[in-house]
Amino acid sequence: MANKFLIIGGGIAGLMTGIALQQAGFSVEIFEKAEEVKRVGAGITVAPNGMAALEQLGLAERVKAMGNVSSKGIAIVDEVGKAITKLDDEKYAFPIYAIHRADLQTILLGALQESTLKLGSKCHDLIQDDSGVVAQMEDGSEVRGDYAIVADGIHSIARNCIFGKQPLRYAGYTCWRGIAETWPKDADPKLFTETWGTKGRIGIVPLANKETYWFAVVGASENSIAHQTYELSHLIERFGPYHKPIREVLEATNPDKIIRGDIFDLEPMKSFAKGRVVLIGDAAHAMTPNLGQGGCQVMEDAIILRNCLKKNHDVEQAFEDFSLARVGRTKKITERSRLIGKIGQLEASFVCKTRNMGMRLAPATLQRKQLDYLYDVDLDG
Repeated sequence: MANKFLIIGGGIAGLMTGIALQQAGFSVEIFEKAEEVKRVGAGITVAPNGMAALEQLGLAERVKAMGNVSSKGIAIVDEVGKAITKLDDEKYAFPIYAIHRADLQTILLGALQESTLKLGSKCHDLIQDDSGVVAQMEDGSEVRGDYAIVADGIHSIARNCIFGKQPLRYAGYTCWRGIAETWPKDADPKLFTETWGTKGRIGIVPLANKETYWFAVVGASENSIAHQTYELSHLIERFGPYHKPIREVLEATNPDKIIRGDIFDLEPMKSFAKGRVVLIGDAAHAMTPNLGQGGCQVMEDAIILRNCLKKNHDVEQAFEDFSLARVGRTKKITERSRLIGKIGQLEASFVCKTRNMGMRLAPATLQRKQLDYLYDVDLDG
């Protein structure tokens, strides 16, 4: 009899893994706490390593069709728009695709077998023994399976049931995200930018359908009351003096659809596997968004877990193999992303100028070497 895998969480991690396992012939059910699928969220960027994972599932072309590509990669610029770091030669740049998170979700849902996703199923306890796993839902129902794949995010309840409560680390800043209903005339739709200045950071990412995803990051104490009450007008006042087209993008945004949240990551874990349970995605290695790798690491997880299961019929050993393949890489990216955030959030004028000068003097080969590590990944596990 085929093993039954329970996937806890129906975000990108759960959906990608469900597709990967189903395509490999495994039996999967995905349990998601949301009552319905809604078009929510902002944008997400997919770097070459994420696209390579999507390619293995036959989904890369759909993402390309529904997204927008920056053939020039991502440039970091200062408050007046002068490049701090950028691969000037397009031939050596890495293409980055940007897509509305809801559109990516639609693509993934369309690739799942019918009735795989169970909505309105919030797991509040996960138990394992020698015979299998039991997911206890908030409504009192129980679901039994042979193995569990935990994909319910940074605040994972299922993870804490098996591995104990894991410490989160506040990054020192809060972030607003929104979608502007325009492609500004002063922006290159084939170049994504992140502006570093004394008032914080702001990213401009053109999407398809003449929309622009943006994010704004400001240093703040955790749960800052002042920043919880920020409105769009405050962001325009703060970032409007930066270079064009930042003010135009912010002014073209529906203020009711802006998302704000303090930024945390998960202190790197030593293992993602314990018996019949394995962690993936943000439940395993939540990271700050500074390298644009959160979603891409989720995509890598899905393919590498599938490959480990295909290679080893002992599922618990396959879970251990997956953990061994992923712990070191995700830890390194998590810590690098955290460091980039600290550097990017510097605010003192003199310190910012010194930082920018140092980054401009760094050789392009160094930047490319760093990006090679992120993007050139072995997905065989």
